[in-house]
Amino acid sequence: MTWTRRPRTTSPILPRSLAAVAAVAALAACSSSGEEPAGLDDTPTAAPTADPSGDPSAGADAEAAALDAYERYWDARIQSVNGPDTSPEAFAGVATESTIALHLQTARTYEQEGIVFTGEPRVYDTTVSIDGERGTVTSCVDDSAWVATQNGEPLPANPDKPAIYPVGFQVLLLDGSWLIGDPIEAEGITC
Repeated sequence: MTWTRRPRTTSPILPRSLAAVAAVAALAACSSSGEEPAGLDDTPTAAPTADPSGDPSAGADAEAAALDAYERYWDARIQSVNGPDTSPEAFAGVATESTIALHLQTARTYEQEGIVFTGEPRVYDTTVSIDGERGTVTSCVDDSAWVATQNGEPLPANPDKPAIYPVGFQVLLLDGSWLIGDPIEAEGITC
C-alpha cells in the first residue's frame, strides 16, 4: 500500500526532540514497576482470521485499517507540533498510550521552548505488513517543507539529519482498533 500526502515541512529539531523524548520514555518504561498501561499487554483482543469478513485483523481489511490509523496518526502528530497542541484528543483511537505520551511530551517541550512548526511533511511509499494482531508500517518522510521557528526566528537545519528519511512503527490491534505503537528501525528501507 502506498500513501502520499501533500508536502510537509519538518524542522531538524523534531527528530532530535523525538529521539530524546523516546529515550526518556524508554528509560521510564525500563524503570517502571513492570506493569504495562491498560490495553498494552500481549493478550490478543480478537481471534486472528484469514477470512476478510470485516474482522479488523483479517488480511486486506487489517492493512486498510492500519493504514487509516497511520494517516490519522500523522495528522495528529502534525497538529501536536504545529500548535504546539498538548491535548491528547487528536491521538485518541489512533495511537497507543506510550506513543501519545511521547508526542505530548514533545509538544510540551516545544511549547516551553517557543518552538512552532509550519507546513507539513510529505509521507510517501507507505507499506503495511500485518501478522495476526501485530504488524509494522514503514514509509519515507520528506521534512523539507515542515519548518520550525523558535521565538519567531527560523531554526537552522541539522546538517547531520537528512531531509528525507525512512520511518517505521509498530501497529497493534487493541480492543478492535488498529493503533500506532512505538517507533521501530526502518531496516532495509531507502528513500
